[in-house]
Amino acid sequence: MQDNILYNLILYVEITTAIVASIYFYKYKSTYLKYFIIYLWYIAINEAIGKYSSEVLAIYNLIIYNIYLLISFSFLFSVYWNFLKYKKYKKTVFIFGVIYIIFFTVNGLFFENYTKDLVTYPFIMASCFLIITVTFYFIEILNSEKVLNVTRDLLFWISVGVVLFNIGVIPWVITLKHYSESFAAMNTLFRVLILILNICYIVGFICSHKIQKQETSLQ
Repeated sequence: MQDNILYNLILYVEITTAIVASIYFYKYKSTYLKYFIIYLWYIAINEAIGKYSSEVLAIYNLIIYNIYLLISFSFLFSVYWNFLKYKKYKKTVFIFGVIYIIFFTVNGLFFENYTKDLVTYPFIMASCFLIITVTFYFIEILNSEKVLNVTRDLLFWISVGVVLFNIGVIPWVITLKHYSESFAAMNTLFRVLILILNICYIVGFICSHKIQKQETSLQ
């Protein structure tokens, strides 16, 4: 019962996040984060399609979630590539993105059927890469004047949500792959992580200052 409530709540929270992002679009429309609003509406629409195909049409819907994972991780890597200042960090993030896309493709061709199986190993790898990427961002923040007003930075709140979600999702994917008897409990954890992620996004959109200018890269 509790898991079902969380399942239904996720769609409404994701729609709410997209609406809040639309309301506060003026704060970040002059930066690469302007594409984040498209990303959030895509997530909400994808969740609605997934829910409809599962509950009404009673068909396998894993393919749309697997496509979402490819798009989501690729987009997030591009966000940090655009905002990181140090070129060595940017280069590493670019390599992360390329490796992920290649591994995702090869895994789908030879190992996992993306129409019937949830992506596992590419998921775990991308989550680890993204945690490292966010760590790069936090290091840059700590070494800049932004640290004095970090809670007013939209990307900071996005990063908090992303890192918390990905730290929690790795054991979820591993458990789902190898311990199917824990499916219900781990799915509850996954949905709680999604709620935490979206709450961080919403706080960021509401509390952040308007972003004036994106900084250039450093050596």
